[in-house]
Amino acid sequence: MGFLTNTTTIELIAKLTPEGRAKLVSNTNTLITSFSLGDSDAYYSSYTGLTGGQVPQISGDNGGLDINNGGVNYIIRSTLNLNSSTDKKLVNPASISINTKNVSLGFKTIKYSGGSITQNKVALADINTDGLTNLFYSFALPITTSDFNNFTGTTGTYTNTAFSGLAQNNILVIGISGSTYAELIDGKTINCNIQTTASTYGIYSTYEYKATTLTDEDASITDNSINLSYFGPNRALLFSDTILRPNGGDATKSWATGYATNKPFSANNKELFNTQTNTNLNFTADTPVGIAYLDKGFLVITEPTIVNDFDTGFSGATGTSITFDHDRVSVSQSITCLADRGEFSVSNNPTWSLGDIPRITEIGLFDNTGTLIAIGKLNKSYYKPVDDLVAFAITIEY
Repeated sequence: MGFLTNTTTIELIAKLTPEGRAKLVSNTNTLITSFSLGDSDAYYSSYTGLTGGQVPQISGDNGGLDINNGGVNYIIRSTLNLNSSTDKKLVNPASISINTKNVSLGFKTIKYSGGSITQNKVALADINTDGLTNLFYSFALPITTSDFNNFTGTTGTYTNTAFSGLAQNNILVIGISGSTYAELIDGKTINCNIQTTASTYGIYSTYEYKATTLTDEDASITDNSINLSYFGPNRALLFSDTILRPNGGDATKSWATGYATNKPFSANNKELFNTQTNTNLNFTADTPVGIAYLDKGFLVITEPTIVNDFDTGFSGATGTSITFDHDRVSVSQSITCLADRGEFSVSNNPTWSLGDIPRITEIGLFDNTGTLIAIGKLNKSYYKPVDDLVAFAITIEY
């Protein structure tokens, strides 16, 4: 496992034991009920404790097996006593919480020639000959006359909006292999390059202009537009300069602006699309070329110019490539362990003697049976004098 990374601050990293991982699937966030403080990396005859970059990731006694690779019966080699009768202290249940967050896994590029992309033209009229027509329903695309009227009819909800052109009888379905992304493709990071018999199209994803701060749009991996929710959650629209530049064709603007930057909207002028034309605000409704289904792993091209000229037998069609960032959902448990004044001031480490200040290098987390569920390792020794009060904030990622 090697050493923990050296940093300028004290960090606490916890890993589940095999027993902890097994119990996790059948217990709630009340699994962890108590904690203990350990000094398994302290040799008190040494003039100082381990500092940054010197603490082993795993220590204690576990039969020589790494807990990450199936070690069992792991125990902390030496602990500090809470008082004369125990080395464990109850965790305040109010300090325990379950949290989720999206973690970026970085940009990647996949190509049709690499086998990670599929391409199929699907016509709604082919319901008697092509099973792929089921995808119109899968993607919540218009199917019935009533559906189409909702997008193009005189009184349709989406008539004369950026969404109107998404109601089409013919689509190009580009599938992204599930092995190439984690749980969700980041909706603001897609760049797809398609070559048809007539032209080459650079396609970019973006979000709707709405009452959301640009900083919040930077942080979002999906467009939270109410309008877009018609097609389901985790969606983003696709645009191409070749079809129509931003704001109804402004030659000074591009859908590529701000692409692949850290803060695309707030700092790098990435374009948001206009849903409707508003002459007072100088907004012109934009024209999307399709929809990105971020969790399903599909780009559905609806723009007739692209779909009609796309030929799966055309040699250039094999050059399709897609670049995107993707995310996984990280689930973690946060626990605060409070070591009060007068607590954990005596160690059962055989090298400790009265007068030594305890050198804490680990925290054990236990369930109500006393089973060690997780071990938190500090990246450097923490000295706790008898009159010291310290709160250890621990995060366990599952």
